[in-house]
Amino acid sequence: MKGIVVPSADAFFLHIERTGAAQHVGGVVVLEPSDQRPSIDEVRALVAKGFAQLPRMHQRLAQASRWRRPRWIEAEHVDLDWHVIEHQSTNGWAGLTRFVGDLAEQPMPRDRPMWRIAMVRDIGPDGADALVVLVHHSIADGIGTVLQTFSMFEPAPMLTMPSGKAPGRLARAAAVTVGLAQLATDGTATRLPSASLRRDFGVADVELDVVRRAAVAHGVRVTDLLIALLADSLYAVAPELARSVGGQLRFSITTMVRTPDSAAEGNATAAIMVEVPIDGRPFDELLAEVSARTKRRLRRPTRALASRFVMTPGLRIVPEPFVRWFAPTVYGDRFLHAVVSNMPGPTNQMYFAGVPHHRVYPILPLVPGTPLAVGALSWTGVLGIGLATDPQLVDGPALATQLNQSLARLRSGTRPLEGEEEASA
Repeated sequence: MKGIVVPSADAFFLHIERTGAAQHVGGVVVLEPSDQRPSIDEVRALVAKGFAQLPRMHQRLAQASRWRRPRWIEAEHVDLDWHVIEHQSTNGWAGLTRFVGDLAEQPMPRDRPMWRIAMVRDIGPDGADALVVLVHHSIADGIGTVLQTFSMFEPAPMLTMPSGKAPGRLARAAAVTVGLAQLATDGTATRLPSASLRRDFGVADVELDVVRRAAVAHGVRVTDLLIALLADSLYAVAPELARSVGGQLRFSITTMVRTPDSAAEGNATAAIMVEVPIDGRPFDELLAEVSARTKRRLRRPTRALASRFVMTPGLRIVPEPFVRWFAPTVYGDRFLHAVVSNMPGPTNQMYFAGVPHHRVYPILPLVPGTPLAVGALSWTGVLGIGLATDPQLVDGPALATQLNQSLARLRSGTRPLEGEEEASA
């Protein structure tokens, strides 16, 4: 059969959908209010000129078999009337977040290219619109989707990708060996209450300089601060969930292994598991503990290298029936509870059909059976945070409100938790 074999790290997410949990990545680009709002025909023309020409955006999956790995083949037709839609929000911003949740919980048909774009109208005063982009996780990871979305924006983005000297073959092999042993001893996660396939979506944002200054003042990374704020907010809105897991929620922290010359297509990430206290302790104590635990896991890249090894050459060399069983077995609430991914973004102002962007929020899929997936993306000096939640386990709107309140106190220079004493840096 002709076509392009789907790499094992990408096909992994096709197998995950056997659980019924849709696996899409993407983002919400909020545009500034404008009297030059593009029509849906203009949006489709813009998509056709750039985004729809990218690899995978004009390809679909071939019919799979038990033993044959999935393949990408050319689609006979790309129906832009289906892929690019217009939605009128009847409830402003709340209508946008509900629409995103509804769209994110729907698996994409596999007889079409696996992406959707929606222009959501009137999400705010003065005619503000939002562009919602969803791409199946088998096509790209979070940063890959950001790079693909750039094809619809002007001017050309300035995105700094991490770079560094990769370990040599022997050093890498040794690190992978150690990492596999570490992963084998990490054990399973505490069982969560029963989940659903429904999805909510919420957002939070803060100036990047604010979180950077706060992180430096406490001697932690920005990602550590974000995780601590999430844990604190989760305890405030979902104490029953916290008690059900014994006050310890296992976060999967996504790390990028993408290089500056990597293509946008494909998944180039690894993951580190960290047990995070969710028990109502004082925030400074929580932040210090989160930082100590992440440092122990991230000081040496062995776990990240090992998890990447499993996803790439590891899954490629085993029979497809094993992969089909393996993916949903290891990627679920048995081994983790939540996902956090902190991604770099561009620094320059960008325009969609001549309209400047205002804010950008990532959309991540929930791991089957888990309550939370958080994407954070810095864009022109603002850290936009997208919160995907299962409403059966977490009140998503309440969590977004709580996190925004904590970020507002961070912005004003007060404590994330009201009533606490000022902490020394």
